Amino acid sequence: MEYKHIIKSNIKNIYIKVDRNSNVTLVSSYKRKQEAIVLLKQKEKWIESIIRKNKNRIKKDNIYSNNGFIYFFGNKYSLNFIKDNKDKIKFDGERFIYYYKRSNNCQKFIEKFYKFEIDKFIKNRIDYFSKKMSLYPKDIKYRKMKRRLGSCSFDNNLTFNYLIAKLLPLEIDYIIVHELAHIKEKNHSKNFWNIVAKEFPHYKEIRKNIIF
Repeated sequence: MEYKHIIKSNIKNIYIKVDRNSNVTLVSSYKRKQEAIVLLKQKEKWIESIIRKNKNRIKKDNIYSNNGFIYFFGNKYSLNFIKDNKDKIKFDGERFIYYYKRSNNCQKFIEKFYKFEIDKFIKNRIDYFSKKMSLYPKDIKYRKMKRRLGSCSFDNNLTFNYLIAKLLPLEIDYIIVHELAHIKEKNHSKNFWNIVAKEFPHYKEIRKNIIF
């Protein structure tokens, strides 16, 4: 495991930091240097879990300059800007191109793209899982949410955060099944998780890797 060891003379405790870019930093005094290295090895599984979560985190798109990037269905794609007489965004399977008259509209068009694509994906997958689970939503809606991936109302309307278009298809499938299960069980009871487990026996592994 690669890490940076910072020695501070006036520090008493040992600190291990893992930032969002998965850089590992060990901080200790010189006297506790060897003790710190031993502790780092002991915390290896914990560090790996954070790195794994960082890898699967819904990251912010870097859309503020040419050669930025966009996340789409679990993959990272480059984003290029081309001056044009009309704002629009295109995806050719390998990269995104934003044709712009006003470059500050980029976020708006990316989110419009996400909403359009996730609608196609979710409607197809809900049709598949609804038949398997015999659970049918009354309506399907989309909106941008800060922390929630989806929700199910008491009258069985499903709402999905269209930013989940950044996630892997398997993770989106899990979110769909999760919300469909709420049609039958409105809380997270044992019965609820049993419904989810029928479609995703390893749902716990999927859940812990989805960080929003």
